[in-house]
Amino acid sequence: MNAMKSRKNQVSAVVVVLLTALTIYYLTRELDGRERQLEAALKVLNWRFLLLALAMMICSLLLEALVTRSLLNTEDRKNVRWGTLIRVPLLNQLGIGLTPFASGGQPAQLFALTRGKIDGGRALSVTLMKFLVYQVVVVIFFVIGYASADSFIYKNVDPAFATFIPFAIMIHAVVILGLLLVMFWPAFTLKIVDWCGRLATKFWQNHQVESLVDKVEDKVNNFHQESRRVVRSGKSLLVATTYTILQLIAFYLVPYFVIRAFGYANVNPWLILTMNIMIVMVISLFPIPGGVGGAELSFQLLFTPFVKNPATLVLVILIWRLITYYFCLFAGIVAYILPDRHQ
Repeated sequence: MNAMKSRKNQVSAVVVVLLTALTIYYLTRELDGRERQLEAALKVLNWRFLLLALAMMICSLLLEALVTRSLLNTEDRKNVRWGTLIRVPLLNQLGIGLTPFASGGQPAQLFALTRGKIDGGRALSVTLMKFLVYQVVVVIFFVIGYASADSFIYKNVDPAFATFIPFAIMIHAVVILGLLLVMFWPAFTLKIVDWCGRLATKFWQNHQVESLVDKVEDKVNNFHQESRRVVRSGKSLLVATTYTILQLIAFYLVPYFVIRAFGYANVNPWLILTMNIMIVMVISLFPIPGGVGGAELSFQLLFTPFVKNPATLVLVILIWRLITYYFCLFAGIVAYILPDRHQ
């Protein structure tokens, strides 16, 4: 199993490298014949705004660590090390960046918590509760942003991109519904699991399906119990939600500071934030590790109204992805390699 996972990770890493190379090639081709525009863009570059953009990304990661801490029970909160808490968002970014549909984020966080000596059942529940809070806050941001900027989106954004938005919101809504069913209607959820298990016996051997169903049922029960604890502790949930809101605001503001670095002083920060919300929602539809290629194309379609100079737009895209994806990817690799002080 570990060998299979390792092989999948290696394949994902190769896919990321190849898609990154193709994306860079495509973007640099956009610079052909635009040497003067590129020179003009570099002349006005303000490094302080780029440092602010990087600071926003680091702040987002630190706030995510605080989200994790707020959802732990009192005993785990006392015993957990800050190194473990910081490792969680870094490995989350590594898992997201190397798996299709960002499916590796939760297992990576679970690995980080159990590596920090948090009980596996409680770690799983905390990870899923964190995921639920994140999904709810993302959807709320989307609804607010979409309602306030829908006319701008449909007037200035390519219609092909806009058609993906309803599908993205539908997927997030289904995920939230599934987690809420586990939290408040575990009996009904277990019936669905059993029905899926009986259906699966037509394709796999009975003992394999039974083993999988047993594991899923254990996880459903553990998550239900732990989520009820968090819900009863309204303070923990409120703190986690507050930190998640701040985390996402910091993340969404990264492109604003990158654009400001190239002299666009009059851009509307709320519109920039809203466009980034749209990108995060839509790239979740792409079955590509890290959304490589799709994220850059989406950014180009959405931010062309703000950055008129094509050469500047290419630089903005490259720096934005360097900060929000590749920086986090390499930081996650370092966090994975460095030994835990418990070990």
